[in-house]
Amino acid sequence: MKLKLPRFVFIFLLISCGRNTRIYPEIENKIAQETEFETAYSNEFSNIENIEDPLVIAWFEKQDSMTEAYFENSGYKKLLNHYAQLENRASSPAKNLKFDEAGNTFYLESDSLGDKEILFKSRNFDPGVVVYDSSHFRDGEYQIEYYKPSYDGKYVAIAMGKTELFFNEIIIVDVASNQVLGKTLTNAKPNKAGSIVWSTDNNCILYILYPNSGEDENDRNSYTVQYCLDRSENDPVPIFKDGVNGIDLNPEFYPIPRIRSVHSNYVFIYEANASDYWDCHYLPIEDYKKGNFQWKHLYSSKEKVLYSYGTELNHNYYFKRVNEGKTELCYTDLKNPDFTNPEIIVSGEGNIQVADFQVTKSKVYYGLSYNGVSERLFAFDPLTQKTEEIDLPSSTGDIDFDYRSPYQDDLWIKIYGWTANPKQYYLSPEGNMTFMELGMWPDYPEFKDIISEVVEVASHDGTKVPMSIVRRKDHKFDGHAKGIITAYGAYGLSESPWFHSPIADFINQGNIYASAHVRGGGEKGPVWHDNGKMDKKPNSWKDLIACSEYLIDQGLVNKNKLALNVNSAGAITGGMAVNERPELYSVFSGFVPNINLIRTEYIEELDDSDILYEFGTIKEKKSFENLLGMDPVVNFSKNQKYPSTLMIIGYKDYLISPSAAGKYIALLQEYSNYPNKLHLLDVKFDSEHEIDWLEDYSRMLYFTLDQMDEK
Repeated sequence: MKLKLPRFVFIFLLISCGRNTRIYPEIENKIAQETEFETAYSNEFSNIENIEDPLVIAWFEKQDSMTEAYFENSGYKKLLNHYAQLENRASSPAKNLKFDEAGNTFYLESDSLGDKEILFKSRNFDPGVVVYDSSHFRDGEYQIEYYKPSYDGKYVAIAMGKTELFFNEIIIVDVASNQVLGKTLTNAKPNKAGSIVWSTDNNCILYILYPNSGEDENDRNSYTVQYCLDRSENDPVPIFKDGVNGIDLNPEFYPIPRIRSVHSNYVFIYEANASDYWDCHYLPIEDYKKGNFQWKHLYSSKEKVLYSYGTELNHNYYFKRVNEGKTELCYTDLKNPDFTNPEIIVSGEGNIQVADFQVTKSKVYYGLSYNGVSERLFAFDPLTQKTEEIDLPSSTGDIDFDYRSPYQDDLWIKIYGWTANPKQYYLSPEGNMTFMELGMWPDYPEFKDIISEVVEVASHDGTKVPMSIVRRKDHKFDGHAKGIITAYGAYGLSESPWFHSPIADFINQGNIYASAHVRGGGEKGPVWHDNGKMDKKPNSWKDLIACSEYLIDQGLVNKNKLALNVNSAGAITGGMAVNERPELYSVFSGFVPNINLIRTEYIEELDDSDILYEFGTIKEKKSFENLLGMDPVVNFSKNQKYPSTLMIIGYKDYLISPSAAGKYIALLQEYSNYPNKLHLLDVKFDSEHEIDWLEDYSRMLYFTLDQMDEK
C-alpha cells in the first residue's frame, strides 16, 4: 500500500511571516506566577486549567474542529479503512475468555456491526449457549465492560457501560434462565479496579463502590461492598470502609477484594494505589461467613510485597516481594505468617527478574523475564521442591496465565511477542501444550519477514539501556528509513512486547519501530525503577535520547525522519526529551499525555495519588523542585524548532487534566514559528483516560507519515 498521502490544507493556510504562520484558535495567555518554597515559575495559559469555563470549552472545541478538518480527507480515510481491515481480519469471534470451577468456559462475541455484545457459556468447548445479550439492557446501547461467572457457573455478574458514562451498572444473570436477578447495582467500575469477586457459597458478589456521582462524579472515597442473592431486595452492604472497624483508608486508594475459589480459606483486601507495595488485610473464611468483618492486617508496605495480588492455597500464601533490590517469589503459612523470612522459590537479579506467576493444585508456574522483553517459563513442585523449565512453542516476550482455580490443575498460558498476535495454549500438568482455537487472534502471513531484536545502548552515564527494535529481515542500514520510537519509564512497568497490525504494516514497508526500555520502568527490576523516579527521573529522558541517537547513528533511520510516540506518564519522558533535543524528532505524538504534572495537585478534581508515589509532591521542597525539573510544559523552550505535534486526549480524564496537553499545544501554536510544523489537539469529549486501539493509532500513523514528508 502506498503511504505517500496527499497534503490537506483547508484552514491551514499560510498567511504572513509573522509569529503565527497558521490560523490557530486563539485564547488569551494568562500567565500566573506560581511560587513554592521561594522558587517561582511561570504557569502559562493558566486559564486553560478551568475546563468548565465556556471560553475554554469553546477553545477546545475549535482545536478539535481544526483537527477533524485535517483528518477529513481521502488519504486518512483510505489508511483508516486499510488498518480496520487488518484489525478485523477473520479469526475466532470469541474474546475475553473466563473459566469457572465447574468446567465451563465463558466468552464474549460482538455482532457484525459491533453494536452489541453477547455472552456465551460453553461446556468442554462445545458450541456455546447464550447467557446474555447487551442489547437487552436499558436502551440497547450499552456494552459489556466486564463480567465474572460464579465458581459453579450458575450465575454471571455483568458490568454494563457506555463510553459517555463514568460509572458502570452491575446486573446478575441466572445462566439457566437468562433472567436478571435482584437489583441493578450502580456506581461501580470493576474494569478499572477490583473486578468482581464471588463468595465461596456462590451467593454474594464483592466489588468496589464509588459514592461520588452527579456533578461531583469521581472515584474517590471508594469502599468494598457485598451484595447477596438471598437478600437481593437489600442494598449492597459495606464490608471494608474508611472509619469502620478501625479501618484507615486513603480516599484515593481502591480496596480490592480477592477470593480465588469455593475452597478458599480466607478473604483478602488490598489497598491499591500507585506505589509498588500495598497493604493487605484478611479474614478467615469462617469469620466472613458469620458477617464478622474485623479485618486483620496481613502485611504493610514495609514488607515490600509487590502489588501483584498474592494467592492462597491450603493456607499457604504465595507472593512476590523485593528483597535487597531483587524480586523474589515466596510463600508463607497463613496460620503463622512470616513475611520477613518466608520460603523462597526463586530470586531474580539484574536483567533477570521474576515476572508473573500462577498457583495451581500441584505446581507453581512462573516466568523469568530477561530485560523485560524475553521470558521463559518454569514450574515449581512444592512437594518435591524441584523446578523444571517448560519448553515454549515459540520465542516469547511476555507470558500471561489463566486458570480455573488454585485448587485445580487446569492452566492456560498466553504468549506475546513483537512480530505476531498473542497465542493461547492449554498446559497440562504433565507439561504438554495444546493450541486453543477458541479466542484465537488472526494471523498475518504478510508480516512473516518482520523480526525483533534487543540491543543495549550506552546512556549519558554509561548505563546500558535495553531497546527493542522491530524491523524487516532485509532492512537496509543506509539511513533512509522512517522510524518511530516509544518509551514509558514509570511506575516500574515494563514495556513488554506486544503486537499491533497497523504498527506491523508500518514496519513491513521498510520502516523501524523501537521501544526504549528506559529507567523508571521495571525491565531490570526494582533498582531500574528507582533509578528513573523522583530526583532520578532525568535518567528516563536521557536514556530515550541515547536510544534515539543510536537509531540514527547506526543507519537504522533517517536523521530527519524519526518520530516519537508516547502515552500517559510516558509523556514526561518524551516531552522532556523533545525539550532538550527537539531536532532529534520530526514528529511528536501523545495519547492522553501527562505533560504538565506539576499542576496535578493544584487541580482539585484530579486523582493525584499516582503522582505522589512516583514523581513527588508540591508539599515538600526537594520533591517540588524535582517536579519542576521534569515538567515539559514548564520547561518549554520558546522559539525552538519543535517537531510537528499531535496530542489525543479525553476531556473526562480523571487522572490527567485536558489542560496539560491543551497548554502544551497552545505554547507550540504561540511560539514555535516554523510554517511547515503542524501542532494539533484531538479532543474526545466523552472519553476518559483511554486509547482507541484502531482510530487513535491510525491518526497517529497518518499524522506521522504525513508530517515526515514535510521539509
